[in-house]
Amino acid sequence: MRLLSKLVMPLIIISMAACHSSETERKNGVATIEGMKVDSSTGLTAKYTGIEPGKIFLMMNGEVLNHTDIPIGDSFTIVNQNPKGFVVKFGNISLGCSLLIEDSTGKKILSKPDLFSKNNLIDEANATLLTCNVPTNDSMKWEERYKVTVVFWDKYGNGKIENTVTFRSIDIP
Repeated sequence: MRLLSKLVMPLIIISMAACHSSETERKNGVATIEGMKVDSSTGLTAKYTGIEPGKIFLMMNGEVLNHTDIPIGDSFTIVNQNPKGFVVKFGNISLGCSLLIEDSTGKKILSKPDLFSKNNLIDEANATLLTCNVPTNDSMKWEERYKVTVVFWDKYGNGKIENTVTFRSIDIP
């Protein structure tokens, strides 16, 4: 897991992830995958259409989390492992990723509409983990709860994975 921390791109890591139930439907004659997965230890959810994560989880400091208490000044990572369903062109997928952090009143703390806007082509073989690093900072208040929404989408197709989780900011333990 320490290898993951060395692969970090600005706010994003791509490598492995995912978890729960799915169903296949037909829309306009095309089979689509839709469903929702939940990590019961953290409340992390993944609603997906067209792209299905294998397992979902949170990580911090190279370890899988079983809680959502995050010290202010630290960051954690949302992970979608082994996603399937991307449209592939010339051996690549084209990926988008947005990050939104809101406080308990719905006020936007951080909004990044496309973290991959300048580098969205990824070799299909390297797309085994979809990850987004979620930073915290001094503008956040102790003992407050913050909602995080991360959306990964297929720029060649219509698939997307929407991850949501609420964390509690804490003082350094």
